[in-house]
Amino acid sequence: MNQMKITELRQQHLGEASELFAASYRTEREIVPILDENFGTTAAVLPKLRSCLEKNRGVAVLENSKLIGFMTGFYIDRFLGPHRGAYCPEWAHGSTDENAFEIYRLMYRDLGQRWAEDGCLTHAINFMNHAAEAQNAFAWNGFGGICFDAVRPVEPIAVELPAGLRISRMREEDIPVWLPMVDAQARHLTGSPSFMPYLEPKKAEDLRAILDEPGNFAWMAWQGDDAVGYMKVAPSEHGAAWMVNGERKFAVNGAYVRPEHRSRGIAGMLLSAVMDWGAEEGFSRCSVDFEATNSEACGFWLKHFQPVCRSMVRRLDERILNKNNI
Repeated sequence: MNQMKITELRQQHLGEASELFAASYRTEREIVPILDENFGTTAAVLPKLRSCLEKNRGVAVLENSKLIGFMTGFYIDRFLGPHRGAYCPEWAHGSTDENAFEIYRLMYRDLGQRWAEDGCLTHAINFMNHAAEAQNAFAWNGFGGICFDAVRPVEPIAVELPAGLRISRMREEDIPVWLPMVDAQARHLTGSPSFMPYLEPKKAEDLRAILDEPGNFAWMAWQGDDAVGYMKVAPSEHGAAWMVNGERKFAVNGAYVRPEHRSRGIAGMLLSAVMDWGAEEGFSRCSVDFEATNSEACGFWLKHFQPVCRSMVRRLDERILNKNNI
């Protein structure tokens, strides 16, 4: 193998960089054809790379003057916690298939140092689901999985409603019974192994604003007069990963069933109602993102959706910011 050379990512590299991303996207679409073909073109990603590199730094890996890897990203204040972080979306990096493990190890060694020197204690990156070697390289560099993005076609789901159960579109008058479910979901995720912080509780006006926003809808499951679960959707641009978006697409961005009513197929019935609505509205695909540590969510969503993007994160010891360390 010829010697790989790491250098600064520059605007003149971005044509080749966008081609590396497009090739990887085509591979993912071979596995999950429901992904929007237009999102995998160089024309779609090149403007995003150019805009990102105007304000942020990046690295390029060359072999015989040919680009074989690139990585960039941007900074976010209070990112997944109280500290500044660096985020590399799935469109902001890529490599050839050959030697992907070594290329990604080399890129993070360089760019991670820059992120730390700039005060970023949280480092996060999105990978296409098929990119096992790249994910493995980052696992060796101390990263762990945080969430998945998955997609499915908008098509009917065959379910049978249990006796006494009904599904209805959420209305403003349902907010008082919806609010405690939203709070229960947030509290559920504070436990092991998710350990997500419980922040400010939602208020009725927050949920009212959600329902008032164009493209947002929600459904409630009722057992008699008792609300037992909900599911809500948002427009496609609200998806966590960029690559899951596209034409005629929406996202599921909230769901919860009360513990005493689980294992009855209620979540599946809510999703069936969402699919029926999506078909009537002319949508062709749906996405969802869920925490990798939420075993209940993983079990349900992976039954109905195909994962296409995995997010990984690493948090550095804040003592690294001591000037004697970096």
